[in-house]
Amino acid sequence: MNITKRKIIWIGVLFFLIIVTVRNCTYSENTDQIFIKDKEGRSLILHGVNVNADAKGDPLRVGWPKRQDYADLTDKWGFNFVRYLVLWDGIEPKKGEYDTAYFDRIRERLDWCHELGLYVVLDMHQDLYALRYGGDGAPDWAIIDDGEPFEMQSPWELNYRQPAVIASINNFWDTSRGHGYLQEHYIKAVVELVKEFKDHPAVLGYDLYNEPTMATKEFFSFEERYLQPFYEKLIPAIRKVDSEKWIFYEPSAFGVNQGLRSGLSVLKDPRQGESRLAYFPHLYTIDYDVYDNYIGFPIFISKWAASRNIEVKKQKAPMLIGEMGVNQTSTGSPEFMEEVLNMFDKTSSGWAYWEYSRKSKWSPFNDDGSNMDARNLVVRPYPQSVAGQPRSYGFEIETGKFWLDFYADSNIKAPTEVYIPKRHYPNGWDLNIDVDRELWKTNWDESKRVLQIFNLSDKNLEYKITIHPKNTD
Repeated sequence: MNITKRKIIWIGVLFFLIIVTVRNCTYSENTDQIFIKDKEGRSLILHGVNVNADAKGDPLRVGWPKRQDYADLTDKWGFNFVRYLVLWDGIEPKKGEYDTAYFDRIRERLDWCHELGLYVVLDMHQDLYALRYGGDGAPDWAIIDDGEPFEMQSPWELNYRQPAVIASINNFWDTSRGHGYLQEHYIKAVVELVKEFKDHPAVLGYDLYNEPTMATKEFFSFEERYLQPFYEKLIPAIRKVDSEKWIFYEPSAFGVNQGLRSGLSVLKDPRQGESRLAYFPHLYTIDYDVYDNYIGFPIFISKWAASRNIEVKKQKAPMLIGEMGVNQTSTGSPEFMEEVLNMFDKTSSGWAYWEYSRKSKWSPFNDDGSNMDARNLVVRPYPQSVAGQPRSYGFEIETGKFWLDFYADSNIKAPTEVYIPKRHYPNGWDLNIDVDRELWKTNWDESKRVLQIFNLSDKNLEYKITIHPKNTD
């Protein structure tokens, strides 16, 4: 892949990040996370995928996966989460007209997800503003390019510097340019989506806008001047029709994806009761963006995590990772993936891998069995739901050790559930729970590979659970 132009764009950012990172690259495990809760009150930890990138060019805007492909997410790989791409040009292909057939196709896939036990975040996706520019998102009628030229670039991210793309993005975000109706229509389209699916049992919530950014000098003030006011209009509009589902919001993509701090101020949820806003950043560290390989030590991963630590404490919201992924054929990708996933266990309550494919350099799920190292990393033991407050959890792929520490909530009668994939425990596993034996019981669901742990005490005990591969010696 030709990365010369990308190097020119990123080289200054790279040196800047190195300076900043060396000064502040330490992150800590977040033992006081806020978690999304299920209907039983359990803390949810979500592992899953983005479905699906090829919806962008699909005339039906749904992509390749059929029902069995969704079933494989749970049956083969133990996932419980889907970030489902929804496109503005699918919702409102003609100005002011909503495509009900598109909603029907989404509903069919949501029904599959519900049957399979997958939580879904509906992601209002865009890249490069619109399909016309090699990306996806806005319908043709919402493209105001001021007559500027466009020439397709490679790699695709360089299209953000094309004059027509810059003009179109600016005309959407900067309402003072005379096109405020674009945001008005976008907000109405999101509200229409919410009306359609607010009662669907698979839907966990809505991602407001994928990777918002401006590729001009206004990037430095983008969050304060444009993104914050936009969210402060969109969130109340959603709450007028749905006060229950979660709302997922992203920081600016450019810079934050790579590890810089977000400047978003604290967002307010106008719903009655506790806030249901979730922070939803992406991770694409700059070593891969510039060199397409892992530099061999986790300085950029640590910087990314340290920035998110600070933001989560400020936002007082659950944090999940909306996208992370890497070219699995690149040098050092297994080591990079292991560092990233271990870091996510310490700092977040879940992630969605980019993206679900059966034949891609990026995919751990290829039919030909390639990228198996990546599959062994993303398919890992994890607590899917915890009957209390998790303090720490993680997995060591070298030893097979899994651990979960949490404070049980005696008011929750549903069990803690841990997914235990056979690939890491081919000969079985040994369980240790550091609580008196008469105070808990377990149940093993072989079909789902899920261990259920019931707290039998009327006290909020601290549980320390470890699982090791069974010793066959």
